Amino acid sequence: MTPAQNPRLIVTKAVLWFLVGVAAVVAVVRFARGLGVTTALTDATPWGMWVGFDVMGGVALAAGGFVVAATVYIFRRERYHAIVRPAILTAFLGYLAVIIGLMIDIGRPWNIWRPMFHWNLHSPLFEVAMCVMLYTTVLALEFAPVVLERFSWAVPIIRFLRRVTLPLVILGIALSTLHQSSLGTLFLLSGARMHPLWFSPLLPVHFLVSAVGLGLGMVTVESLVTSWLYRRQPEWDLLRGLTRAATVVLSVYFVVRLGDLAWRGELGRAFDGSWFAVLFWIEMGMSTLAPVALFLRARKGDGHWAITWGSFLMTAGFVLHRADVGGISHIAVTGQVYVPAPTEVAVSLGIVSGLGLIFLFFVENLKVWEEPPPAVDHFTPAAMDPVSSQYIGSPWLGEGQRAALAVICGVVVGIALVEAQVESRRRSAARPIHPPRSAAVEVTPRADGKGHVFEVVSPTVPAAMTEAVAGGGLLQDAILIDSGGEGRLVLFPHAAHQRRLGGEASCTACHHRNVPLDRATSCSHCHRDMYRWTDTFDHARHVVALDQSLSCRVCHRDRNAARTRAESRACASCHQATPPHLTRVRTTREAEPGLAPGYEKAMHGLCLGCHREEEKGVAVADRSLSRCTTCHRDEFASDAEMRQRPPFTVVAATSPEPEGAVGGGVRGAAGTTGGSP
Repeated sequence: MTPAQNPRLIVTKAVLWFLVGVAAVVAVVRFARGLGVTTALTDATPWGMWVGFDVMGGVALAAGGFVVAATVYIFRRERYHAIVRPAILTAFLGYLAVIIGLMIDIGRPWNIWRPMFHWNLHSPLFEVAMCVMLYTTVLALEFAPVVLERFSWAVPIIRFLRRVTLPLVILGIALSTLHQSSLGTLFLLSGARMHPLWFSPLLPVHFLVSAVGLGLGMVTVESLVTSWLYRRQPEWDLLRGLTRAATVVLSVYFVVRLGDLAWRGELGRAFDGSWFAVLFWIEMGMSTLAPVALFLRARKGDGHWAITWGSFLMTAGFVLHRADVGGISHIAVTGQVYVPAPTEVAVSLGIVSGLGLIFLFFVENLKVWEEPPPAVDHFTPAAMDPVSSQYIGSPWLGEGQRAALAVICGVVVGIALVEAQVESRRRSAARPIHPPRSAAVEVTPRADGKGHVFEVVSPTVPAAMTEAVAGGGLLQDAILIDSGGEGRLVLFPHAAHQRRLGGEASCTACHHRNVPLDRATSCSHCHRDMYRWTDTFDHARHVVALDQSLSCRVCHRDRNAARTRAESRACASCHQATPPHLTRVRTTREAEPGLAPGYEKAMHGLCLGCHREEEKGVAVADRSLSRCTTCHRDEFASDAEMRQRPPFTVVAATSPEPEGAVGGGVRGAAGTTGGSP
């Protein structure tokens, strides 16, 4: 079966092209608008998935190149010569993933050339950068003969490269060994920022030994995956030999890791029942314990399934180890929780997918394997029946068309993903709100009898004018509430709500907390940001009010406990809030006293909750009260009125109203002159 007829390969390539399309859109936006829009990175967490997975994981996954090369050319195990070329290609593409990931992650990628000319010999990053560039060059030279075999003019170059194969292999082993261990050296700078289960003076040794094991596992995974894709029999004898070597390496790694913890007196942390202890054993189980057990099981029989599961678990376990060292273990000390943005995941998957397509292209067009897959069938079935001349099929959907279609679908999804990420970052950015503003509105019943039409007519309204006006409407007080987008406002008929809920006695239903000497503190006083939580606790004021230094023991009763919100005395023990039966506000975060949710969450929680209760009470069939358009309306005399940037400006009309109309001369329209409310 040719690749063009292989359903496994067709579907796999389509998925890979789709992921490349998604990543391409995100990468364009990243370089056009920066890291802030396309990532969840912050100043407190400057390294994320692109470093933890693309760089650290890519370096580790590429270790199979130097391991197999050393096995064949140094230790003279010629039986493994059949997997040298795939291993070198995998290593080369792994380092390309590292370089691409660095280019995308670096804030100023155009300066990536500087380490080559501006040497900082005191920086571990300098050694990492030089090893990446040099070892990538060595891998390119090692793999070059495979590419040049197709050209007759390249015979002298191939002969020269084959003569220097051994020096290149030795140089590659030296560079890769330095690079694998130097990544561990880099994280020695983290010091106390890492959890003790992962931080160790032996981090360089941990990284080097685990890289050897992971290299053996990755070569096995690559062989199994490509064999499945091209429906060929895996080299089980060779893979079984690799897993035997991996068993020894993993056992050494397990002993070194636990022995290091015992020597430093930190072994007890692995059994303290904490979340990080569980994570530690998940990592160790995936990377060492389960693979060793499966590889030992594979010796006793056929064991193909054991080799497969053990290799995949080992690879995933060591990638998890790199992620733990690179960031997850830091959470225990810094408290900074980082969750990769979907756009970051998309870029990482896109890089892996693109390099996977390159691997498949080389396999199909170059002599990467000793027995290459069948050539692609370039002949296309006829579109017309030669006898009847009738249309019998659609021959145009070939490999190129499928790839283009998959990329287009990926681009569409990528655009949607970027838009969602931009909106998410917009909500996470500080957006101070504008306090509510008073205005007068004319309330007129709708023609269909469902609700009313509100029209802004003036910044203020005298009490004498709250009567019926011409046309059956009613003139009353209202509030213009900031709705957080392009100066857009929500009109809230405050007087009508107050009257409906029982007059001034109902203020506590919404104003559940007030500042001292205030009767009905505005929501915007505590909920000061549209989306972020607001810290409403004034520590200095409490210190002054509670007798200066003696005030500490009032809230922080346990002197040995950390002085945090969670360990302090509850605010409600001193401040009596509105009784629950008098307020419609429900606390949403009891564990964090002194924090007020974002304005949008507070207003939606209050308004929607009340509207839904009202709908249930009247048992209406058309639940219009809980719709977005009930509050976020555009049905005004002038749609621009509700889109004016604060301060909101209204100008009174100069034309006289008909004689006898109540409120004549008040009705007007939004303008650019006049005072703001």
